[in-house]
Order: sequence, then structure tokens, then C-alpha cells
Amino acid sequence: MHILGLLHAPDGDDGPPAELRINGTDVTSMSEGTRTRMRADTMGFVFQSYNLVPTLTAAENVALAGEYAGPRRRAAMTAAIEALGWVGLAERAEHRPMELSGGEQQRVAIARSLVNKPQLLLADEPTGNLDTGHSREVLELLRRFNRERGQTLLLVTHDAEVGAFCDRIIHMRDGLIQDGA
Repeated sequence: MHILGLLHAPDGDDGPPAELRINGTDVTSMSEGTRTRMRADTMGFVFQSYNLVPTLTAAENVALAGEYAGPRRRAAMTAAIEALGWVGLAERAEHRPMELSGGEQQRVAIARSLVNKPQLLLADEPTGNLDTGHSREVLELLRRFNRERGQTLLLVTHDAEVGAFCDRIIHMRDGLIQDGA
């Protein structure tokens, strides 16, 4: 996930140089600044642990991603409220993470990942800290955005039930693709 999210470069082993193409562009030779801009403009991230700032409201947490991509504070906050509406949490915009359930916190994290309308959404164990009901809610939400907006969703999980929710499954073991490619 770190390589796909442009946080780390592929390992240089004794074989041919690694190549990773996003939108037809080989990103392995990009500068750090260009990779940072690409992350902000074309990618959204959903983490297992939500990664919300505890002292900020839901809206402020979502707006952080908007500001990171470039809009001014007011525009980012407007986009954040809209994104919270997409996930059914507009009325909880002024609540801090500790005032939200685990499912609500994950939906705030999803709103944060969607606020910039990314082409690629990377989800790392997005249901790992949730009960069955909230897990299903989050998966249905991710699927809806994938289908309605055409956003590519790459979801990493160890949970076979979560994997069954996906249209395509690629199994990996020890960093190597085993089947499904």
C-alpha cells in the first residue's frame, strides 16, 4: 500500500527496474514533490485506525485533506461539509472523534478520503476495527462510491468476508501475487 500510495519507492533488487504506472505515467522516477502533488490530487486513503485528529471536529478533520490539496480554508470546509453529507454525517460535523461511534469515525475517515474526489481510493483494512454491522455499512459505502463515481478502489484485507464484497480478488503471500492477477 505504501508503494501504491507513493509513500515509498519499490525496492531495487537485482532484476529489471521496477515500474509503477498510474494513469499511464511511470511514477517511480517522479520527484517527492510531484508524488506529493499526485497523492493530493488523485488519491484518497482510508486507514484501519481512522487517523483522525482528536482535537478537531469531524468537519475540520475532513477539511484537512481538502486544504492539503490546495483550496483555501473556507472552500475546504465547504467541501468537507458536503463530503460528510455523502456519508450521512453532515449533522455530526461539529462533533470530535471521541463523540462518535467507531462506524461514524470510519465514515468521517471515508469522507476525508473522498473530499478531493480522487480517482483512486486506497483502503487498508477499513473494517478492521468495526463490528459486523458497521463493517457492512462501510463496505456498502465504498462500493457505492466505486460504482456511482467510477473511482477505483483498492482494498487490502485479511478478512475473507470483506474480500467477498469485492469484484476482483488478488491474493498475495510474502509480497508476491499468488493468483487473481
